Amino acid sequence: MNRISIQKIGAIFGLLLVSSTFVGLGIWQLDRAVEIRNPPMIATAVVPLNSVTKPSIAMPAGATLRHVSVRGRFIRSLQAPHQVDGLGKESIWDVGLLQVDEGGIFLVVRGLWSQRMPISPAENIELVGILMPHQSDDYVETSPGVLRRLDSALIVEQTSQELYDGYLIAESEKINGVANNRVRISPPAPRSAVPGFYWQHLSYVVIWWFMAALVLYLPFYQRRVSSDGDGAADKSGKMSGDAEREVLNG
Repeated sequence: MNRISIQKIGAIFGLLLVSSTFVGLGIWQLDRAVEIRNPPMIATAVVPLNSVTKPSIAMPAGATLRHVSVRGRFIRSLQAPHQVDGLGKESIWDVGLLQVDEGGIFLVVRGLWSQRMPISPAENIELVGILMPHQSDDYVETSPGVLRRLDSALIVEQTSQELYDGYLIAESEKINGVANNRVRISPPAPRSAVPGFYWQHLSYVVIWWFMAALVLYLPFYQRRVSSDGDGAADKSGKMSGDAEREVLNG
């Protein structure tokens, strides 16, 4: 196999590699568009909290929106202003710091701040709720007794215990075995973890696949340009030869 053949094979391999990369990027963007259109599936079975997440670690992706049960004691209440529930209603939420029996502190949204109840560390609490990821955006300025967002990172200096990532929206609560029938917060509608918009990702699909087609067409375009150039050169040479013969004959 001569050197020219090796160069051709290398060029073909490079073109296929680049075009397949563009096709793969297009498929990836198409999958992300589908993920945005299809809401995440929520498991309805109630499982123990420590079976899906642990303190001092980031909440696993599979733990988000899971329904869990947990036991412990409330040690403090904080307010979280300007929170919006699943019905689109804005209010101040009552957030309790739950000392979990197995260890660690967990943020629990118990209900509305206006309906808060006195807490006692002597009360045994049994909760069932839905896990939510921690919030990233601040809603208010920092002040005593106020959470500017629902994020356990904000209470690191308030306790020496390990903290759970995320927070729990309580769906039912028992205090010393007695049901606490206060108004509960409707969990915000689950959103796709994929950033961006549906049509935005589809536009990326078109762009990446167009790039793949362009890369595959490039060799044919170069061959066509070379052929046109050779034809023009031959035609120019022929015309020059005819002109020389006319001068000689004249």
